Amino acid sequence: MNTDWSQLTKEEVQLGINNPEAGNQFTLFVKNGFRLVQNNHFTATESCSITIPALPSPTLETLRGKYSFIKSIERDTSPTEEITLNIGTVLTPGESSISGSKYESRIASLPTLGYQQAAWLVEHQDEFPEFMKLLGKMYIDFPGLVVLDSDGDRNIPCLDQNGERWGLRWHWVEDDFGRTGRVAVSGK
Repeated sequence: MNTDWSQLTKEEVQLGINNPEAGNQFTLFVKNGFRLVQNNHFTATESCSITIPALPSPTLETLRGKYSFIKSIERDTSPTEEITLNIGTVLTPGESSISGSKYESRIASLPTLGYQQAAWLVEHQDEFPEFMKLLGKMYIDFPGLVVLDSDGDRNIPCLDQNGERWGLRWHWVEDDFGRTGRVAVSGK
């Protein structure tokens, strides 16, 4: 590692080690290829004040029991503590869509939600009229969890219209992220 430790004090390092938020930020830094994200492209677009309780991350066995196409979990950075749902876009004004790789780059520093939050919302959707009003107007990605299928394709949980209700589907990461796409993030 090329860190210049002479520029850091023991106290600064210890403060960082004991700070959970610093740990989360360092994890995102590593996942983004040890690069700082210069721009936060996230723009909240929908006003939903939904508190989602603390939920455990799903196990591979649980996911495979419901979705036989899942072969492995590539990563799971979704929170397990109680959060407030924020829904928004990572498109900039004038963009109608972006590639999957650009989408992943833009969400790298965001506290994205995952499968457990998506599944909870499907189960509790009738309790939130403001959330039901969004049905049919968008799809919502929950890219805190990325799974691999037997072909090695990467998939993320996604909520989309399923008749008169929200349904949980799986979205191919390499697909474009378009105008009707939204990202679910933690508002803590």
